[in-house]
Amino acid sequence: MDDTRLDVLVPSSLVREAEDGREATRKLGYVARAATVFRADRLVVFPDREGERRWGGEYVRTVLEYCATPAYLRKEEWGMREELRHAGVLPPMRPDSSGPDGSERRAGIVTEVGPEGRVRVNCGLQHPISLHLPPGREAQEGERVTVRVSSREPVRARIVDDPPPGFRVAGEDVADAAAAAELAVATSRHGRPLSVSGLSDLHARLDDTHVAVAFGSPGRGLPAILGMSPEEVPVEPGDADDSGFDLWLNTVPRQGSEVVRTEEAVFATLSPLSLTK
Repeated sequence: MDDTRLDVLVPSSLVREAEDGREATRKLGYVARAATVFRADRLVVFPDREGERRWGGEYVRTVLEYCATPAYLRKEEWGMREELRHAGVLPPMRPDSSGPDGSERRAGIVTEVGPEGRVRVNCGLQHPISLHLPPGREAQEGERVTVRVSSREPVRARIVDDPPPGFRVAGEDVADAAAAAELAVATSRHGRPLSVSGLSDLHARLDDTHVAVAFGSPGRGLPAILGMSPEEVPVEPGDADDSGFDLWLNTVPRQGSEVVRTEEAVFATLSPLSLTK
């Protein structure tokens, strides 16, 4: 999946069964960690308002966006937020930022706009650094930019148009997110069990593809969220399917627990999809 764009779709009801804010934050941290480990480009939070309880979409997006923010920018960008009271339980993300030439990409925030196309940027080095904007580009104080650092001592860096390391968080309807992908995969215990041969066939469809993989929430799987009964979930290729997904997969076909938690399902699903030939 080296050249594949990956969107991970999770519902706003993702932490509906969490007992308290600490547990809700921890669960979201595991999902964010999986998105980082498996190089997801986007974590899309789609609305499931019927399934929400105490913590809904705004809370879910806030915690995930905090996870996507580099540790060195979190205090400056987020300050003190009630939703982030338990942020100390979040696992570190540490996305791979290395480039093939030994440089590294770093997310930065413009702290000052100066004359002649120069800006000062906080990108996690010892001090904010002064950089030239690329020709024809403008920036405002507080804007996010990507900095490619080729040397730290002495500092050699430049602002580039590349995306920063890690994933982005978006809010989008599940049908729209699935339709935008070239291959949309829904996960459910009622889907087709993933097998070794099936994985081989699936991998043939993954290269250079925009893939969206969708998950349900605890006690409320994707069929329920989409208004489908388990019997309506298409299992075999060619089965009628009006859900907007190309495949329905059971990626834990021999599950030993009655329920696979969403954060567990994300790891269990993205792991085989990331295997190389």
